This record gives sequence, structure tokens and C-alpha cells, in this order.
Amino acid sequence: MCTLIALHRCFPEVPLAVAANRDEYLDRPAEALAVRRWGGRSVVAPRDVRAGGTWLGLNDAGLFAALTNRPCGSPDPGRRSRGLLVADLLAKTSAVQAVAALGRTEAAAYNPFNVFVSDGVDAYAVVYEDKPAVMELSAGAHVIGNADPDARDVPKVARLLAESEQLARGAVRDLLPGLETLCRSHAGSGSALERTCIHAGGYGTRSSTLLLRGGENQADVLRFADGPPCETEYTDCTPLLGELARSAGPAAGAR
Repeated sequence: MCTLIALHRCFPEVPLAVAANRDEYLDRPAEALAVRRWGGRSVVAPRDVRAGGTWLGLNDAGLFAALTNRPCGSPDPGRRSRGLLVADLLAKTSAVQAVAALGRTEAAAYNPFNVFVSDGVDAYAVVYEDKPAVMELSAGAHVIGNADPDARDVPKVARLLAESEQLARGAVRDLLPGLETLCRSHAGSGSALERTCIHAGGYGTRSSTLLLRGGENQADVLRFADGPPCETEYTDCTPLLGELARSAGPAAGAR
């Protein structure tokens, strides 16, 4: 039940702010954020060890891509890993190019998913239920979980949208601590899956990523919690973005 919060062009100083919790079975191995070479580009991304792909990343062209799974009664194990699709998207140079590639995705190639792509200028959400449905996102706060993007009829999404919209109306200095608070939250009634930070036996929030893409004269910020953010401190991974810029260029192969 992964959760992605995106503030798209809410602040001139920060054209894109992202807070993303990854929810997964606790025994599924994963690698933390690192600079990697995928599809001829340098990217900063974590890595799913089992299938080899990722759930989010930022490339050397400034394109961010992230994926959340949609509910599926009987996932087809013969379909391609959805995490490999994110790696494919991170080979693109812009959100427009990435969403064009998504629009060409073959029917029934993947189990259902939602994708968010943004380059700080354009942002799109794509819902894939055996075929892609593309929507361009307006400036503002957006929440993409496991239902439709910005689905206000889903209590968890509605709550996070309201809280994210309040952050978008506030000051830039409050943005990062506010997003941290949202990611650590156990607010919500009923099922443990209604929380933003999930603890449900052998399943739960495995990691959390915060990304601020700075505008003119504003530095980027990248933080990563390699564990549930309610009990794991965020590590400042901003130096990886400098390494990303230095490593940009044609790749001899993927890592």
C-alpha cells in the first residue's frame, strides 16, 4: 500500500517536492538509495533485489519517476516486473517523453499500477489496468496510493490531500519537516493499512524518501529512511545528487 505525496509547482523555490513511503513484505530484500547506471543514464534510486527494478528514482536529466501497485485479486507472475518499468522510464529525458512511452505500453504486459512522473515543469499520473490511462496533473498537491490518483473518496487519500494542501499554503521552510511528519504518521482509523506509516505483522513501511527539487538559487534536498520513518531517522543523501550530476553521460552498461 505504498504512498506518494507530490507538491507540483506549489512553490517557485521548490518546483517539485515528493514524500514517498514504500510498503512491502518485510522479508523482501532491497538496496538503499545509490547512484546507478540504468538505460544509458545515471540515476539515484533504491533497488529491489528480487526483481532488479525500483519503485522510484531521479535521473541525470532531472526526471523523477515513481510507481505504486494497484490491488489485484490474482497477480499474474508471468507478467514483467513493474519495478523494471520504472527503470525504463528513468532512461527518458522528460516527463513528456516518459508518459509517451507509457502510452505505448502493451496491453496486459504488467499487473496493475499507478505511475507518477515529473521533471519539475510537467507532471503526469498514469493508471494501468491492462492498458494505460494518462492524466496531466495541474499545479498543486497530489496523492498517489493504490487507488486512483487523488481519490478523495478513499479516506487515507482524502486525509493526506488535505494535509498536503495545507503544507502547500504554508512557508517553504515548513515543507520538509511537514512532509516528514506526514510520512511518520499513524493517523487513521480501522485497518493498519489506513496509516501512512504501516505496521501489519510481516508487512509494513520499509523505507521513506523525501525529495525537494530546488528552483533557481535553491539547492536540492534528498533524504532517505531505510526503515519505517516513525522509528528510523532520515539520512541526508543530498551528496548523491552531486555524484549524480558528476556521473552523467553515456553508459557502457547497466549496473
